[in-house]
Amino acid sequence: MTNSRIWKISDFVEELNLTLDQKIHINTVDGWFKRLEQNRIHHINRTEDTNEKVYDELDFKIALFIKKRREEKWSLPAIEKDLPNFVELRPFPIKEETNTPYVVDIEIIKKQLKEEFYKTFEELAATKIEEVKTHYETLLHGLPKPLSEEEKREQKFQSMVIHKRVESKLEEEAIQEWSKFPENERSKKVGFFRKEVDIEKKNEFIRSYVNKHFEDRLRKEMDLD
Repeated sequence: MTNSRIWKISDFVEELNLTLDQKIHINTVDGWFKRLEQNRIHHINRTEDTNEKVYDELDFKIALFIKKRREEKWSLPAIEKDLPNFVELRPFPIKEETNTPYVVDIEIIKKQLKEEFYKTFEELAATKIEEVKTHYETLLHGLPKPLSEEEKREQKFQSMVIHKRVESKLEEEAIQEWSKFPENERSKKVGFFRKEVDIEKKNEFIRSYVNKHFEDRLRKEMDLD
């Protein structure tokens, strides 16, 4: 196994079974990583062309860690809580807004204006040609210059920063709201005499809170209201 190895799920599980010298069902391994993504703990890479999940050595280490802890009778929530202490997890990519209002393709606008000009040119009488031509040339010259590659990267970066800031703020708010719940709603019974924080319930509350408020908060942050 080399650092450059990438596996699809079936090959990934086969490699695990060879390493562990035992049989783990593909659905079990797939369930581990689906749960990590659902709880926004660890992101699985995808192929660019088919968006199919692919696994690398980092995922392999995580799978071995989970398997070891399961053999030690750890619960999945407990394993997920301990996982960041074992390895640096892969963060989730920032979703790009494909319809961001302030990103304008100047070249497309220019092309549309030129097409409109030539159509008008053919329809108007000869006496109006220069007047119309001057009008559209003025419009073309008044358009801003296309963004440079550096400006596009900076614009994309700022958009990512805004998204992350909003998401982090909402997560902080969700944690504060969660702390206001009665202890019996935030905890679950473990054994006969001990209680611990219900991590699954807490994570679900935080995800729901962020999803519920994200669009409105992002609009306010970007002055789109």
